[in-house]
Amino acid sequence: MAGVSVGTVDRVIHNRGEVSDITRNKVIRIIKDSHYVPDIVARTLASKKIYRFAVLFPRENPDSTFWSKPLAGVNKALKETGHYGIVGEKYLFDQFNRTSFKKQIDRIIHNEPDAVLIAPFYYEETVRLIENCSQRKIPYVFINSNFQDSSKLSFVGQDSKQSGYLAARLMSYSVEQGSRLLIINISKVLDNHKHILNRQTGFESFFRENTNHKIDILNHYIKDTDKNSISNSLNEIFSKKNEIKGVFVTNSKVYKIARFIEENRLKPVTLIGYDLTEENLQYVEKNIIDFLISQRPVEQGYGGIMTLFNHFVLNKRVKKEQHLPIDIITKENYKFYIKH
Repeated sequence: MAGVSVGTVDRVIHNRGEVSDITRNKVIRIIKDSHYVPDIVARTLASKKIYRFAVLFPRENPDSTFWSKPLAGVNKALKETGHYGIVGEKYLFDQFNRTSFKKQIDRIIHNEPDAVLIAPFYYEETVRLIENCSQRKIPYVFINSNFQDSSKLSFVGQDSKQSGYLAARLMSYSVEQGSRLLIINISKVLDNHKHILNRQTGFESFFRENTNHKIDILNHYIKDTDKNSISNSLNEIFSKKNEIKGVFVTNSKVYKIARFIEENRLKPVTLIGYDLTEENLQYVEKNIIDFLISQRPVEQGYGGIMTLFNHFVLNKRVKKEQHLPIDIITKENYKFYIKH
């Protein structure tokens, strides 16, 4: 349109090299009149630049299949963005081993990736990683647990407090005034799981704010997650307390409580927990778990990578907080959430 070479147009667009004022003004006028904008995707493909995204996740363990799902989301996103130069480097750790988490952080710091997708577990080690990233201007995104940090690029996941509030509302529909409820936290290191504590806070807030629901709430912390330890702990609290009408489990290990209820033939209680894991769904099918709250873990992993892709490749601004929908799962609808 300007009657000049591609190289001349390139020099005008990028304001480099010598171009006559007449030619420059002509090209700029055509750019404005035609509403031309650079094709960012084409530019990225042509540049052949590689972006290395470190993924710091727990590895799947026999205790729960939950963490296989965010990783599946990561793999899906990497497959879709691979031809744009996105490469995923996975740093998987044992979530019950602080040293394992620390070693993977050491590897990330040494390898200096372009960005990091983090499932934060141990507080001090996470702080060390993000401080290092901030110093080196390496963007990072959190999933699953929202680490309160102003320097993060984004968080992708659930509003934990609101999900606990929702669980309490569900519970209120099935228990009478004056009922005794039990909140169970199952975690080896509870203080490192802020999202779990936020769920508990949300649950308690509902009954505190809705004075028409006078409920007695007990909090029970189970540190050792093996079957015998859980059975002993639950036997103690169920035998000491008057009849418990409802149980809220703040993570995906709700199936361990369901198994205890089934094996000990306890009177039915309203049981609410988290996540569509294979372990949990068998007890949904048996009507022992009444409600599961889905965190959409596949979408968390997928969204984390795509957030970094949008930031690096498409130069898009991303939201600081990307809260996913809070889904209520029951026996009647869980099959619609499972991809075969």
